[in-house]
Amino acid sequence: MFKIPKTKAGIFLKNAIIILASAFCGSSVQIFVMIPNGMSSGGLPGIVRILTHFIPGISYSVLYYALQMVVLVFALITMGWKEVRRIIALAFVYPILLFFFERSGYVFLDSPDPFLAAIIIGVFYGLSGGIGYIGGYSSGGIDTVARIIKFKFLNHVPVGNISLAIDIVIIGISAFVFNTNVAMYAIVTAFVSSKIISAVMLGANGRFVQFDIISREPEKIADFIMHDIRRAATSYVSRGEYTHEERRMVSVICTPGESVKIKKFIAEVDPEAFATIRPITTVWGMDDSFSDITKVDNN
Repeated sequence: MFKIPKTKAGIFLKNAIIILASAFCGSSVQIFVMIPNGMSSGGLPGIVRILTHFIPGISYSVLYYALQMVVLVFALITMGWKEVRRIIALAFVYPILLFFFERSGYVFLDSPDPFLAAIIIGVFYGLSGGIGYIGGYSSGGIDTVARIIKFKFLNHVPVGNISLAIDIVIIGISAFVFNTNVAMYAIVTAFVSSKIISAVMLGANGRFVQFDIISREPEKIADFIMHDIRRAATSYVSRGEYTHEERRMVSVICTPGESVKIKKFIAEVDPEAFATIRPITTVWGMDDSFSDITKVDNN
């Protein structure tokens, strides 16, 4: 299997491929499928679709870029450079591709087909989000807005819940601006997108993993796991026999997708942390996502 060498050039090439692949999937489907079929969606594309309906003369890509820059500025003001660093690359590449695709005149479907379009949009959105997320990048859309709201106003609410609420509002407005059918198809798109994102992030690693972290910031990591990921965490003292230094190890059983979120958080609060992940075939427990130990056919 071909692997990119872990040199500075190799790392740059890998990141460039991730950014371009994520931006291509998200931007191309908006121009080639969503707009020609009169569709909408949640997130920033849904907001731009609503605005261009009332301002038909304005370029879709230009308006998208302007709104993305507003999000970028607010993220910089409220959360600092650490958050902006995650989104700045895609925030520039994404609208550039939109601009060129918008002027190509290409349409993917030969004739309008709203249901097929909703599925295709969901698949490409899912690929865009999943690829970007695995690479540690964000397009600076509604997910960033949700993080800003959480950071400033709703610290106790998970980012995913805030993002979902915003998407519901956007899709609801689409029902009034366009029609109910467009809003219903947007829900189909959101559902398909979420499944594709999960599939991309899960990969072939199995349903659950055990994530063990030895860190200088165990309290912050445990708090993130319990309140943002909504998983139970266990911690205990471990001792390194080489240094004879004792540190707390935080352990959690979660999905591979959730482990990606935890990994990204650890990289922010303690880049020198030691972490291991191992796949788990079956988990029995009281959590609704685990198997019921009282049932026979629950492996």
